[in-house]
Amino acid sequence: MIVQTASGKVSGVSLSGIYVFRGIPYAAPPTGKRRFMPPAPPHSWSDVKKCDRFGPHAPQKTDPLGGGERIQSEDCLYLNVWTSGSGNEPKPVLVYIHGGGFVSGSGADCDGLRHAAEDGIVYVSINYRLGALGFLYLGEVLGEEYAASGNNGLLDIAAALQWVQHNISAFGGDPARVTVIGNSAGAKCTASLYAMEAARGLFHRATLQSGATQAIRDRRTANVTTIRLLEELGLSGADPKQLLEIPFARIIEAQSAVGPDTPRSLHMFGPVADGQVIPLDPLANIAASAGLPPLLIGTNEDEASIFIRDDSSLQSPGMEPLDRLFGRNAPAVWDAYQLYAGTMSPADAWRTALTEHLYTIGALQFAGALASSGTPVWMYRLRAGGSLGATHGYEGSLVHWAPDSQPPAAPPADDPYAVPAEQYPLARNMREAWIAFIRNGDPNIEALHAWPVTGTKPAIMVLDTVSRVCEDLPNPAGIGVPHQVWRMDR
Repeated sequence: MIVQTASGKVSGVSLSGIYVFRGIPYAAPPTGKRRFMPPAPPHSWSDVKKCDRFGPHAPQKTDPLGGGERIQSEDCLYLNVWTSGSGNEPKPVLVYIHGGGFVSGSGADCDGLRHAAEDGIVYVSINYRLGALGFLYLGEVLGEEYAASGNNGLLDIAAALQWVQHNISAFGGDPARVTVIGNSAGAKCTASLYAMEAARGLFHRATLQSGATQAIRDRRTANVTTIRLLEELGLSGADPKQLLEIPFARIIEAQSAVGPDTPRSLHMFGPVADGQVIPLDPLANIAASAGLPPLLIGTNEDEASIFIRDDSSLQSPGMEPLDRLFGRNAPAVWDAYQLYAGTMSPADAWRTALTEHLYTIGALQFAGALASSGTPVWMYRLRAGGSLGATHGYEGSLVHWAPDSQPPAAPPADDPYAVPAEQYPLARNMREAWIAFIRNGDPNIEALHAWPVTGTKPAIMVLDTVSRVCEDLPNPAGIGVPHQVWRMDR
């Protein structure tokens, strides 16, 4: 299949009855003098571009458990498209924003074949700049020309969505029905799009799985990371413009040295409320906006369990890890832990307090701001889980579960993302609800209870082997999750 895009013709690969186009450039390479600059339009080409391989990944720390063979390059702004063909009726479009703590991952981490083949959806996945190259705020050290550098990764995503608007109809997609979906850092990127003028009109609904605007930091907080990185690079007191010439591998090495390095570490980078790309008060801006895309958003009951398992510094309750994660807000998290410890075990209290303050409160805060703008918002809370409970990322196991991928009767004890047999009906229902939202902007399906939108009080679908709707988020202690405003300022 050959498709004409605005930049030139591309050829895809036939695979199981659908077509996949890998490695389509959606912006010019952000290399050389364009490092730390916003994305520019893609270069055009005259011949047919063969798109049979994923483009290079954004520079990132090599995974010690595998993936070291993947090609990395600053020339990384590529996307991938799965489609069943142009056809007569335009198909809904799903754009996947990968997670990875803003420092890892790529658009090659997913497979859109099933969505294209079974669901009649045109599926798009993208790369965007990561770590220092995508989210290092340089406005205070390199001047006004680089004032937007803390949000280059988000501007990349906006550029990819603009490419979708201009080109997806040629792949059979409907540019008026674009859903953006993200998990973890991908959800935090997606939530940030709601505050960006540059993203207005580029998508029409969004699904946020375990992430909201809580990763947005103010300029002062972002500058702390910049200073630490400059010190690690030996540029403290030197000309910071040397950042434009240092090999990217050295930058990745430096950011790994000053940041957390556990396998599932929590991130030091993220979007910046710079007053240009993102308003200084993003939630207030969202609440005062009109015509924003409908939202499906939720969190999991045991989000923090995977971080506690993989990070030794989190395995015992204490103020030191809280200070690292929450800065001046650490005492509030410690107070929550002590409150819960009065009604449950210390381990359960620690997991609950971390889950709330890393994910739940941020989701409630973002959903409340969006709902107050008049935007339809559907909220969920995943309670069903695996060996670590409903841990971070577990909803992906359910939404992507397929009958032909059933695990053994007893899932492996060491795989926290294996779906047990009693959750198969929930997995089917969740996938059906997610697809309904992609198709028509409403997750209500016959198999689930009526799912109301969130209003002045949250209306939350608790997803479990027996699902139900409640007005608060229950937890094992029977204590309602606090609805206070939460910011992770340093």
